[in-house]
Amino acid sequence: RRRERERRERMSNQDQLKRKRSDDGGEGAAGVVLNEAEFDRIRDDLRRYDEQRERIIKTSRDVQKRSKQAIFSLHRKDFAGAKKQLDSAEETALSLVDLVKAEPTLRGGSFSNALEEYAEAKLFQHYLQEGALLSMKDSLGHLVKNEEYLGGVLDFCGELNRFAVQRATARDEEKVKECRDLVENIMAQYLKFDFRNSGLRRKYDGLKYTLKNLETMLYELSLTHQGIKKTNVRVSEH
Repeated sequence: RRRERERRERMSNQDQLKRKRSDDGGEGAAGVVLNEAEFDRIRDDLRRYDEQRERIIKTSRDVQKRSKQAIFSLHRKDFAGAKKQLDSAEETALSLVDLVKAEPTLRGGSFSNALEEYAEAKLFQHYLQEGALLSMKDSLGHLVKNEEYLGGVLDFCGELNRFAVQRATARDEEKVKECRDLVENIMAQYLKFDFRNSGLRRKYDGLKYTLKNLETMLYELSLTHQGIKKTNVRVSEH
């Protein structure tokens, strides 16, 4: 009812304006310097932009979801499943590239965040398979820009920390040390940047805690191994 009332009021106002122009003999209308076609164009542009933005947001959710699923699969050592999910995420992201190139302001937010998640998954996949950090130019540059890659690397360090916890549980000190060394090297590179107050800055601030966690894991593993060695010595003495 409220919407119907508002519609009738708008129609009434338009009718009054038309009658006023008619009463003025067209002189009032001729005296108004206003390009209605220009306002129509702007309205169409904004409507089209909103439609494109909604498409970006919706499709980016699919990219982010599949990338998250791939990371979960990688932790479970389901490499075939992870590859399938990442291929799907990449294909979906590529479907938006032309749209984003035509309207660069649409890249920030949902699409950029989804690409960071995709980069994180690709980095984790490459590390588990090759034991090294995937460079941007190798297989990410066609989709991911500099800041998205840097954000993906920082998120990847968080996954590396979770992976190290699994290896620490299995008493795999060498693998935990490898994770610690990689994060330490990444930290050395990020210290050279000046991120100021940005999303990357907030992520970077968490990197030192990841490094501290890995160092604590290594320390606790060394104590455990020392305890096992001491126990073995006592048994052999008896």
